[in-house]
Amino acid sequence: MLSRIALLAWTLLLIAPAFARDNAPSARELCHQAIPTVRDLWRRDLYDASPAVDVLMVDVIDGQLPQARRQFAQLKPTEVAHWRQLAMLTAAYTWQAAVVDALLDDGAEVDGMGWIPPFKPSFYGQTVDSMKHDPRFGGPARVDGLAATGLLDNRGRRYGPALVIATQCGDLATVDVLLRHHADVTARQAPNIADALDTAVMEGNATIVQRLLDHGASACMHDRLAQRRALKDKRRFIPLAEIGLRAGLPDELAARLRCPAVASVR
Repeated sequence: MLSRIALLAWTLLLIAPAFARDNAPSARELCHQAIPTVRDLWRRDLYDASPAVDVLMVDVIDGQLPQARRQFAQLKPTEVAHWRQLAMLTAAYTWQAAVVDALLDDGAEVDGMGWIPPFKPSFYGQTVDSMKHDPRFGGPARVDGLAATGLLDNRGRRYGPALVIATQCGDLATVDVLLRHHADVTARQAPNIADALDTAVMEGNATIVQRLLDHGASACMHDRLAQRRALKDKRRFIPLAEIGLRAGLPDELAARLRCPAVASVR
């Protein structure tokens, strides 16, 4: 049981955007690695949600749209919009483009945020205790440090937007669905967090970068913000085009990322 709890705990940190570790896999790899465990968290009723929601989320992750829609019919009418939004975002994370498309048709907000509920208190406490005894987390002091800084807590988590999620996972089919539904290419979870274009460039995903540019994305927003931070911190400003070249984007695509209005700061 301890090894299972440790695996689930590892996933809690893999999906936390503020957590970083040396030699981390790509965002796309993290998505694929986390999907089975995220499914198991719902299947084992470890989130603080009703059994109907647990079944709904497993159906979404499995791409079982008719079954998911039947589960929606069992929810209280006042709860449907909330869980439909999280279900759409979960589908975007788990490579279920057809489910994303259908839930957007059903009323999910293409640029809307969702809320992942907290874990059952007993499971969370057991998980944190297991983390303290698992060397992958650096020992009790580091786990306590994560908790003290707020990186590790059990208050639930704001999640989205879908276009950033699908881009992080390298899921072109879902990106295309979201763009057809007129997703805002500049949407981001918070002001200082990467948007879809930033993410695709850093991941070196040329196809998604091109899609986003073709739908109006621009490097200038990133470059202006990055330039202001560089000036404040007295360090070199690195344009998004240069980041793209370092990530392996072809020269002609990187050229489309140049922002003439922003000069490089050396």
